[in-house]
Amino acid sequence: MVNIYRDNNAANAFLLFIYGLLIKLPYLLHPHIPEAEPTDGFLYHELIQYLQKSGSGFPLIYSFIAFLLLLTQSLTVNRLLNEQRLMSSPTYLVAMAYLLVTSLVPDWNYLSSALIINTVMVWAWPRMVSLYHNPAAKTLLFNIGLGLGISSFFYPSSLLLLVLLIVALLVFRRFNITEWIVALLGVLTPYYFLFVYLFLTDKLHFSALFPALSFSYPKIHFNALFWLRTILLIFPLIVGMYYIQFNTGRMLIQVRKSWALMSFYLVIAFFIPFINPVSTYSYWILCAVPLSAFHAAAYFYPKRFAFANYLHWIMIAFIVAAFFL
Repeated sequence: MVNIYRDNNAANAFLLFIYGLLIKLPYLLHPHIPEAEPTDGFLYHELIQYLQKSGSGFPLIYSFIAFLLLLTQSLTVNRLLNEQRLMSSPTYLVAMAYLLVTSLVPDWNYLSSALIINTVMVWAWPRMVSLYHNPAAKTLLFNIGLGLGISSFFYPSSLLLLVLLIVALLVFRRFNITEWIVALLGVLTPYYFLFVYLFLTDKLHFSALFPALSFSYPKIHFNALFWLRTILLIFPLIVGMYYIQFNTGRMLIQVRKSWALMSFYLVIAFFIPFINPVSTYSYWILCAVPLSAFHAAAYFYPKRFAFANYLHWIMIAFIVAAFFL
């Protein structure tokens, strides 16, 4: 199965649809009705309220939207990472790994604010990498900042992703105060329009513009399934990191910096759910993009194909078994 997705064949896009449909089938057959958490932004609350009428009679709509988002995210991040040449040859392994990684945690297959933000990050991360020697950096920075600002309306804690943009500026650009101001203006633009709307509708109050943020330990259930999922997420991550480090000498400087930024992405995404934590794992789906990139490296670089195949089928077996437990 893994060998199929090693090739950059256009037919693999259709095979990925079938692959994703099969491993996501339990979530399509048993739809989960999402509920907006107090930590979610007002746009996500509005979206859930808008979908309630259709969802009450046809709950499959939530699963369908989540599946569509996951599938498009997997194909998009795969295409964009191929364009950035993060691995020595283009493949569909990142897309396969993304669908596989998100299937390990049930909450990552439900419609959530973090799942929506992942769409923005799939679009934003390659543009951060493209800042390297880019003559139109100001346009890119404004658009990235704009995307991150809008994301905070779905999930306010995602503002921490601004740290990733700051790291990208430090890694890929020489310090230029104008570029930093342009990025900040991009982030503030959605808040400006929100301020105008709230002012004109006489709904202006401090909490609408600056939601309360607090740091505490999320509620995690340390059971056997939790540890098995953790092992299946971390082991391929470590293997992928090892092979990336081993092949660093053969990579271009921009590719090395791109992998470094991907590592920062993983660290930042891991800590975001510690802001205004809840009892679900759905917000850790923000880690799915960097995890899938490193997992793909674990499938791509080993010379013995049997290792990648065994790893893949072990994860598939766990996904199937966990659903019935």
